[in-house]
Amino acid sequence: MKRAIPFHGVIGLFILILAEILHLKKIEPFYSWFYCFAWWSYILTIDAIIYALKGNSLFVNRRKEFFLMIPWSVLIWLIFEAANLSLENWYYINLPSSLIERWLGYFIAYGTVLPGIFETTELLETCASRRSPHSPLPSDGERRKMKGGHLLLILLGILCLGLSVIIPLYFFSLIWVGFTLLFEPFLYHFGGKSLLRDLEEGNPRKIYLLLLAGLICGLLWEFWNFWSRSKWIYTVPFFEEWKGFEMPLLGFLGFPPFAVQVYVMYNVLSLFRHGRGWEESTYTLHPHKKTRPLTKMLIALLMVSFYVLVFRAIDAKTVDSFYPTLQEAYWIAPEKRRDLPKVGILTIEDLLLKTKQKKEREELALRLLIPKEELNQWVEKAQLVQLKGLGIENLKLLEGAGIHSRSALADEDPEKLFEKIRGALPRKAPLKKAKVRIWVKEARKIVRSPD
Repeated sequence: MKRAIPFHGVIGLFILILAEILHLKKIEPFYSWFYCFAWWSYILTIDAIIYALKGNSLFVNRRKEFFLMIPWSVLIWLIFEAANLSLENWYYINLPSSLIERWLGYFIAYGTVLPGIFETTELLETCASRRSPHSPLPSDGERRKMKGGHLLLILLGILCLGLSVIIPLYFFSLIWVGFTLLFEPFLYHFGGKSLLRDLEEGNPRKIYLLLLAGLICGLLWEFWNFWSRSKWIYTVPFFEEWKGFEMPLLGFLGFPPFAVQVYVMYNVLSLFRHGRGWEESTYTLHPHKKTRPLTKMLIALLMVSFYVLVFRAIDAKTVDSFYPTLQEAYWIAPEKRRDLPKVGILTIEDLLLKTKQKKEREELALRLLIPKEELNQWVEKAQLVQLKGLGIENLKLLEGAGIHSRSALADEDPEKLFEKIRGALPRKAPLKKAKVRIWVKEARKIVRSPD
């Protein structure tokens, strides 16, 4: 039976296209919030397609679960953000300086993780033309061996999580499988939605769908992140050279198991909700069993406390730069900063756009009544502060090491520059060598590329 695309899908597709266009034109709020617009539009569009195909979707028929999933999505992702405080595999650049805007951005962005993966999984499941053939069912002896291995899986999961946090340089990748190994035996034992049970019954279909959904979402995460103003940059050990968008190529292998992992983690939460979950088969389980209001209040309080704790930690350690404003351009005299809007320059980006050509620089210097050499210095600093989201504070670090332009940065040896920066200007949090390598590599790419 054919069904019309629900209205929320039309709205989602329209906003997705609009966000792409207006982001490229750098029109607010789409320029600053592009990633969030893209992901929520995708989620609504995919959900509408699912409903049109089978007459049942998360947003239309399981809306309560859809909205409940968002705060849990934030919480689950924050577990990995907390782990990254030790892993140091990624950092954020060009974030809003306003705490309220920044924390709202965290919540809205992290809230897309579970809906994005689960909607994609359900779409793949809906589009499957026929049921995957089951593997032969294991014998009773094989089942006993599988159950006997559950304790080993739990221990292996604990080992993976421990090693990834304690010795992140070599075992950082284990964080993306540790929770799956740890929690799956518990789901099996307590009657939850278990992938181990699926395997025992010879039905690995859900695992395949989750793996594929993880890969699809991973590609979209990296694609939309690459074009965003506020974004993350990876400093994954040993894999900095070959990248797809901002992600080291081998890093894409982490997205499929990550999708399986968050599915398992959400199923663990369902155990405490009398088995109710986001899927059609679990959404209506035990409708008469309700969670007590006091329990809900305590859980909400604990969740908000965890949000605040990790948000503050992200601000302190994972955020590397805020988006620089023209008012923060300290290398331009205050009276000249006040004059720039009069000539159509409202942002640092405007300054760079209006000084690309030599003739444009000469005309602007004349209008501002300043020497051309002074304007060239403005532009060089503006180019440097925008380089890979370097930001104001990192610009000051480079200046302390004698670096005042992209060309000077490109000529530096990353290892020696790291030592110079660290010696010239102490900083509260240790500077990672990987960041310095990223800056130098980006400067070389720009300076040495033919125009």
